[in-house]
Amino acid sequence: MTTVGAAIPVCNGAAYLGDTLRSVLGQSVSLADVVIVDDGSSDGSAAVASAFGPPVHVIRQPHLGVGPARSRAVETVRGDVIVLLDADDLLTEVSIASRLRVLEQRPEVDLVFGYVRTFAEIGPNGPIALDESRPAHLAASMLVRRLAYERVGGFRAGVRAEGLDWLLRAHELDLIHATVAEHVLWRRVHGANSSLGEQRPLQEFPRLLKESLDRRRAARRGQTSRRGIAH
Repeated sequence: MTTVGAAIPVCNGAAYLGDTLRSVLGQSVSLADVVIVDDGSSDGSAAVASAFGPPVHVIRQPHLGVGPARSRAVETVRGDVIVLLDADDLLTEVSIASRLRVLEQRPEVDLVFGYVRTFAEIGPNGPIALDESRPAHLAASMLVRRLAYERVGGFRAGVRAEGLDWLLRAHELDLIHATVAEHVLWRRVHGANSSLGEQRPLQEFPRLLKESLDRRRAARRGQTSRRGIAH
């Protein structure tokens, strides 16, 4: 039986973390583990998470950034399959089940994405959508096999677009992905968003894309050199 764990980094997300965890624990699929890595919060985020009890577990660390915090959460959480999300986002009720079905039916697939919508407020009937549902390849909308994650390695420190960097490295290794036509994630829009509300991640995109291209070129040169030696 496939086991599923959730990995969530948080830094000063106490205002939203409770909603996030309720969306995780409300899935139709039972989770083996939920790991929250508190990346040096000063607002009581760890206390919010700890109040839930098992299967939620909290790890505290000095502030190292979202990349190291996300990596530690993934490396620590138990599960053959890992669901990643941010501490201010919400999973839909079908989020894990719809994507896990693909991994169980298609063993060649390494990671599964889904459709995403954004919201700023939660009304009486749930999040109030700001846009239409759309496919999105984001670290926070990814369900990934642990073995595939380990092939790529952890999330990079020192960048804000750590998700893009990881996905580029996964693409370089030819990991196979799929996208379900299901709404799987609500992304919360607010003033403190690390990726939606700042320009720095956008400014990093050209550099990260160039680095990926450089790695591909270097890999091709290495393959050409090895073929030349073999001949």
